[in-house]
This record gives sequence, structure tokens and C-alpha cells, in this order.
Amino acid sequence: MNIHKISEYLDDNSDRGLATRKSQHVQPLRGLRGTPASDVAKLISKIWRKESPSLFESADDLHRLFLTAHEDGLVAIGLAAAGLTEDPDIALDLAHRWLDMTDDVETADPIGWLLLGPAMLATGSAGKLAGLAKDHRPMVRRASVMACMAALPVPIEGPAAAGLRERVGEKQVSIVDTPQSEVVRSIMECTFRDSDPLVLRAVGRVLRSWGESDPGSVVVFLENIRGGIAKRLREQAQKGIRKGLRIEKQATEE
Repeated sequence: MNIHKISEYLDDNSDRGLATRKSQHVQPLRGLRGTPASDVAKLISKIWRKESPSLFESADDLHRLFLTAHEDGLVAIGLAAAGLTEDPDIALDLAHRWLDMTDDVETADPIGWLLLGPAMLATGSAGKLAGLAKDHRPMVRRASVMACMAALPVPIEGPAAAGLRERVGEKQVSIVDTPQSEVVRSIMECTFRDSDPLVLRAVGRVLRSWGESDPGSVVVFLENIRGGIAKRLREQAQKGIRKGLRIEKQATEE
């Protein structure tokens, strides 16, 4: 795997106008190339299809790629996620290393959903997520919340998910088939009163997805919260619960 060619491709397909527009919302210290998400996804799929790089052999190269620029980091995350099954411990190590230098949600989210959550589930260390959910860095807390998405039967999203889709050969791929509600509950208990709005947005998303997957557990979670929960978060949870109950009803009728 030639990481220099990867960076060259991303730069050749970059759009300076897109970089300028994105910089109004995402300002990573590693810099923005302005490569469209579709091109990032296509590159990840192509590399995995042709080379299927193993994490054991390519971890150092992926780390150097991650350090190069924002879009290069997404490619590194996508390739690491696709190779996670064989080497979850290496994937987990990369997730922690990359979180230490992550300062934007577009990087934190796939690290949480595609690396941190799946690797912790695979290694039986999901209980340690609660510690990350209490970290002093907002992006680490955001990633720990998004890791809950890996514990729910929700189709993966974003350009970094392209490698895992390519590996499985399906457009709709979820990390688990059934909700791991204990894992999700432990993180929600740590984060539903977080002080950072970016973390709270992720909490709302997880609550809604959790409600769609396991409405009964979310009902119990809301009932047992002492002192209440923010209106916006409750609304998100209730939307998920309503949809989840409809899904359960339809399944019963069929």
C-alpha cells in the first residue's frame, strides 16, 4: 500500500472551493484538502478490493496516512475498519492513538462507530467505554457516544464505511444484528448531561436509534433518570420509541 499515492489521489481530486466551505464548520489542525466524500469512499473501496491490507502489516503506514490531512485520515479509518475483524486489538490501539489528535466530529464519529465500538465489542472490553465517556476532551466523549452506534443494528454511514461495505459485499451493513442495550445504557448514563453541545447531539442520535432498536429498554432508561432529561433529548428518545413500537407491531402482525 503506497500511502504517497493515496495522498496524491486525494489532492488531485480536491476542490479548493469545497475546502473553503467545509472550513467554516470543520477546522482540523491536520488541514483540509477539500476532496469530495464520494471520491474518498471510492478510493477506500478500490484499495480494499485490490489489496485488502492487513492491520498487522500496515498499521504504521495507516498511522502516517492519518497524520497527513483530514481526508487522508478518513481513508486510514476506513481501511482499518475493514481489517478490524482479524486484528481488533490493533484497530483499538489505532483508535486510541488517533483520538488523541482528533479535533473534529467528522473524524471522531467514524473512529467511534467503525473502530472504537466494534473493536471493544470484539475484544470484550466494551465496559471501558464509560471511562472514555468521562474524558476531559469533548471529541473523545463524542467518539465514545458514537461507539454506541456499533452496538445497535443500525447501517453504517459515511465515506469511511466504504471499506467495510466492500469487504462484506453489501450496501447495508451493521456491526451487530441485535441491540447491545447494556453497553448503550452505560454510556447514555454518563453523557446525557454532558456540557458540550456536540456531544449532546450525538447522545440524541443514539437515543433515537436505540429507541428504534429496543424501545422497551429506552422507556425504562427514561423512567429511571433522576432529575429528568433535557427536552430535546427526551423528544429524540420518544421519536425512536414510537418508531420502534411500530416496527415491533408490524413484525407481530406479519
